[in-house]
This record gives sequence, C-alpha cells and structure tokens, in this order.
Amino acid sequence: MPENDNAPAIESEILELLDGEMQDAALDFAAYLTANEMTPSAWFGPTYWRIPYGEHFLCGIKLDQGRWRFWFFTGDYGGEMDAALTKVVQDHVGRCVSCVDDCPKGKPMAVFGEEYADACCQFPIQIENPDENTLEVVKALIEYWKGAAPRSDSWHCR
Repeated sequence: MPENDNAPAIESEILELLDGEMQDAALDFAAYLTANEMTPSAWFGPTYWRIPYGEHFLCGIKLDQGRWRFWFFTGDYGGEMDAALTKVVQDHVGRCVSCVDDCPKGKPMAVFGEEYADACCQFPIQIENPDENTLEVVKALIEYWKGAAPRSDSWHCR
C-alpha cells in the first residue's frame, strides 16, 4: 500500500492514543528518531508507521488506544549484540498467528544464535509497550538494522 503523505505526524497519533508515562516515552522516542534523521513515515494507514533509513525501512510501529508496538522485519539476525540486549530481543520473537490467509506462515529462524521453529515470516521481533530499558534495546536493534536492512528479504523493508 502506498504511503500516505497527508497523514498526521506520529506525534499527533501518540497524543491521541497514549497517556501518561507511555505517551511521554513514545514522544521522546519520536523526537529521538527525528533528531537522528529517521522520522517515521505513514505506512498502511492511520496508526501504522515505518522508520526509514536511506532506501530501506528499519521497523514498523503500530499505535492503538493504550498501546504501541514495534515490528522488526525478517532478515539476518546472525550478528552480535550485547548478551543482555540479545536476551530481550529473543524474549520478543513473535510466533506465527496466521494473521492473513495469503501469508506464507511461520518459518524456522535463528535470532542471535537461538533457533525458533515457527517465527512470524515478516515480523519476527515484536516489542509491545516497551519500558525505558526495552526502548534502549529497540534503539540498539534499530542501529543493528541499519546494516541488516539492505540484506533483508522482508516485503516491508523496501
């Protein structure tokens, strides 16, 4: 689906859909992205965003009433990260839930050395309502994805 250039900035949706500390964290994160030339762009429609980097996208963000979620795309998770960061990423591997009929379904995937038999074929890493520490992991994973995105076989990374 084409991007919607007339969509409101992500900050407008954050203000509308999130409250309290979650809203503050999401606004701070959006400011971090913009300051680092990764301003989120509208994706499928309202509340769906992608983080651009050069010719690729690093991950998606979905906003709902009272929650926000990061979706990292299929790609090479064979690099190295700090052990604590690796554990958080591995704890957020999303299993296939057959979300749409034409999806190729789950597939075996290794994520930083751990094997998963049925990972989501397009969004294997899914982080919902990240706390402050988990947002640091998201930032590290975004940095990792700057190198992984050009080699990704995800439909959504381009």
